Amino acid sequence: MNIKIKETYSYNELPIVIGCPSHLNQMHNFDEINQILDGQLENLKKQQIISSELGKITSTAIIINGQVVKLIAVGLSNLKEIKENDYQVVYGNLSRYLQSNRIEEVHLLDDTFVSQNVSNQERAYRFGWLFTQATFVFDTYKSNKSANVNTVINYVTTTTEDVTTFINQGEILGESVNLARTYSQTPPNILTPDYFANEIEQHFKDSQVNVTIKNEDEIREEGIGLLDAVGKGSINPPRLVVLEYKGSTQDPIALVGKGVTYDSGGYQIKSKTGMPTMKYDMSGASNVVGMMHAINKLQLPIHVVAVLPLAENMISSNAMKPDDVYTALSGETVEITNTDAEGRLVLGDAVSFVKQYKPELIMNFATLTGAVVAALGLGKTGIFSSDADQYIDDVKQAAKYSNEVSFELPITDEEKQDIKSSEVADLTNCILNKNGKALFAAAFVTHFSDEIPHLHFDIAGSGETETDSFKGSKGATGAMIPTVLHFLKNK
Repeated sequence: MNIKIKETYSYNELPIVIGCPSHLNQMHNFDEINQILDGQLENLKKQQIISSELGKITSTAIIINGQVVKLIAVGLSNLKEIKENDYQVVYGNLSRYLQSNRIEEVHLLDDTFVSQNVSNQERAYRFGWLFTQATFVFDTYKSNKSANVNTVINYVTTTTEDVTTFINQGEILGESVNLARTYSQTPPNILTPDYFANEIEQHFKDSQVNVTIKNEDEIREEGIGLLDAVGKGSINPPRLVVLEYKGSTQDPIALVGKGVTYDSGGYQIKSKTGMPTMKYDMSGASNVVGMMHAINKLQLPIHVVAVLPLAENMISSNAMKPDDVYTALSGETVEITNTDAEGRLVLGDAVSFVKQYKPELIMNFATLTGAVVAALGLGKTGIFSSDADQYIDDVKQAAKYSNEVSFELPITDEEKQDIKSSEVADLTNCILNKNGKALFAAAFVTHFSDEIPHLHFDIAGSGETETDSFKGSKGATGAMIPTVLHFLKNK
């Protein structure tokens, strides 16, 4: 996308894009817009040639100054009721329409999208965001690639506000989501722990993000025993990646992302229908990389440390087994009762590791449990708080602002006791015959943060989607990147 801000419309044969509200008298500068369209707007609306249904795209040919011009209308519904998130639908659908129809250049009459409910800068932010994110295509391994058209948008606006900055910020968010989606959708035979670690290091080369990679020998020597246990069954050994962005001297925010680059389930192997798509089990880590990309690009005045435990959960003569006991970085012993409950193991060590930075808050992201999907359904994130009540409301507000559906779920004293129910070790990684497995997993992960405020995000239901939408094509979603970025920008 190539955006050019313009103050006036110049008559030519390029397609014109307008927003179409339910009532044309709600349109900002209606008389001027109608004059540009040779007075045809009311008739087009009356004959239902253009639609005001929210996000619906209609197009027609009209004659302006003797030239045939394509008119593209995007439904805005009632402008007196439109909300910030509605503009994501509007701009996402428009972006996908322009791309699918391979339209190379348009004039977008921004005044037709103006609403008293939403600031011009908010609209510009969502314009840049969705125009970047919605047209993402992952076709790296296809012979016939569907190369995106770099559509030129002549953004005609009469506002005196600075919209360029906000469009650029939105573009950074969109490219951060797309970066995470690219990593998540890369085939697991290629995106091994070592490959992923090196890709991250290369991506942040010459940036303000410092990257440190610990190999399998260092992991073992430093007593990061749970990550070692999960990864030792694979020919592709584990890695621990540490990223630090120091935009201030304050105590950092810690971001931890589960990076199981493939999860077979281990000896408690997944079913033939449960194993496909397990390449997405590293989406917590890829999404944290996307967050760090945005933080660095926006030069936020904050201190952030990210820890990514990367491993493959495979089957071999050296793989962990049910009944094994391993020692965590915290010094506690953990009985393995379920080899397919590996995510909480690598996260537990990563949380223990990040405590040395004395963070004010830990936030971890993981496709952790099918149980959270059973509880909330697809497309929704479960948020668990441990000693983080002072942050949870701001995070939920950021999720609402970002149009990411999330719900707070509890960690009760029962789960805190259940993780200590092993008869042979300090902790157990699973209770097989008990419900509330999402709560148990959250209790296990947050146990390792001690009294540091900790928010655990279970993105098992939101980390990927099976359907196309205004946000983009099916596949990885980059879940919670918009939410966390908004939260951090407003800290």
